[in-house]
Amino acid sequence: GSEMCIRDSLLAAVAVSALFLQTRRELMVDIQIRGEIWDNDSSEVLRWLGWRDLTCPNDIAKALEAAGGDEVTVLVNSPGGDLFSGAEIRSMLRRYNGRTEALIQGYAASAATVAISACDVIRCESGGLCCYHNPVSTAEGDYRDMSGASKSLKNARDTILDAYLARPVCKTTREELAALMDKDIFITPTQAKEYGLIDEIVTLEGVTEPEGDPAAFVAAAGRIRLTAAMREQYRRHVAEDREAAARDCEAKLSLIHISEPTR
Repeated sequence: GSEMCIRDSLLAAVAVSALFLQTRRELMVDIQIRGEIWDNDSSEVLRWLGWRDLTCPNDIAKALEAAGGDEVTVLVNSPGGDLFSGAEIRSMLRRYNGRTEALIQGYAASAATVAISACDVIRCESGGLCCYHNPVSTAEGDYRDMSGASKSLKNARDTILDAYLARPVCKTTREELAALMDKDIFITPTQAKEYGLIDEIVTLEGVTEPEGDPAAFVAAAGRIRLTAAMREQYRRHVAEDREAAARDCEAKLSLIHISEPTR
């Protein structure tokens, strides 16, 4: 009798805990990291040119301000992008005064993994993929410039490692993580959890992890190319809008002047 009572009490406690977690997640505010991560100015130009599937630090700042300290879920489906913008988003999430949880819905790669590394919990749905790789850049000049660029990239890699290793659940060594980043491959949620790069795997009915070697996927996909000509086109658009607004304002002032009664 007493054993049955204890068992029933434990089952009831588990049920209550599961209900609490489900209710809490239903009440959490959703914030999205979708598409490539860009700096604020570049994202404004790209959105004007028609790209919508991208994220910038201003997007996250506004969403966190609107959340007002409530628990938030960061929904992620992103190839990454600008490292500095990803690091800025990471800082915002780290400093947010509410609980943060990341949910990888499709994939999280590159700067996107840096951005969400500050979340209290990182979860990944079954069938999702993650990619942790070295930062890349371009440089020109003589051997001194190339050597300096190489050292800068290694230093940037080290700061990324610091961000990953700062997570309490990280179970791997710095050397093992650096070796993973050198491979530049997508890994499954199970592999990411073994490294301690995510906390939980969300099991979805009928969805399984990709079969075969995740290295078959090319991790370093090409980014949107934002050219100087595109920026100049946007600047002309902004200037034309301002000129049109000024003409409209002048026309309205003229109408007001005409409608004034003569004395």
